[in-house]
Amino acid sequence: MSAGGYGGGPVGSDGSEGPDEPGGPEGPDELGGPDDRGGDGEPGGLGGPGGSGGPDDLGGRDGFGDFGEFEEEFGGFGPGPDGPPPQVTADIGAITEANEEFYAAAEAGDLDRLGAIWLAGPFEASVQCVHPGWAPVFGREDVLRSWAVVCANTPFLQFFLTDVRIDVVDRIAVVSLTENIITDMSAGSSEEDPGFIAGGRATTINIFRRTDEGWRLWMHHASAVMESVEE
Repeated sequence: MSAGGYGGGPVGSDGSEGPDEPGGPEGPDELGGPDDRGGDGEPGGLGGPGGSGGPDDLGGRDGFGDFGEFEEEFGGFGPGPDGPPPQVTADIGAITEANEEFYAAAEAGDLDRLGAIWLAGPFEASVQCVHPGWAPVFGREDVLRSWAVVCANTPFLQFFLTDVRIDVVDRIAVVSLTENIITDMSAGSSEEDPGFIAGGRATTINIFRRTDEGWRLWMHHASAVMESVEE
């Protein structure tokens, strides 16, 4: 994959800034010592901590403060024999579909489909996209313009997604994955310069927001993985 990412060149943005990132509830000033914690807990589940040690051991607290009263609001849940709760399972399915639609639209070069998957409305100024090797692009309008440049300069683009992980916390979903990319860099080529097929990998984070219309892509950050060369 070329240093320019999927294809084309970077597009400038208006530099608009989105709303401040939401912050979580503040915990108490003092967390207590090891004796207050009880059993040794390990994080578990998608989007929420889970640990051993019962309420009597923890006193309604964990090592990060009083989380219990906010657990339902933020969608946290502990590990269980039956897996995630039904609502989380449904969310993961919907997010998987939205993520796959994003890449299918990019492969097809369909700007209407890309526009449908990117977040619109009150948060559209905070939409962000980082193509491999590009500077960040901010705002829905400039992000979609950057994809128009990619599609116009890349006759063929195909993604094979691996290492996909989805974490859901209330209205936010984080999808981490590896993009295995094949591109045709023959745009503007001739018989003397036929162009070439390029391949590469990018480690990627896609962040989705839940809206009334479904899950919409809020932030996309793809960073090229440099392949090691054996001597």
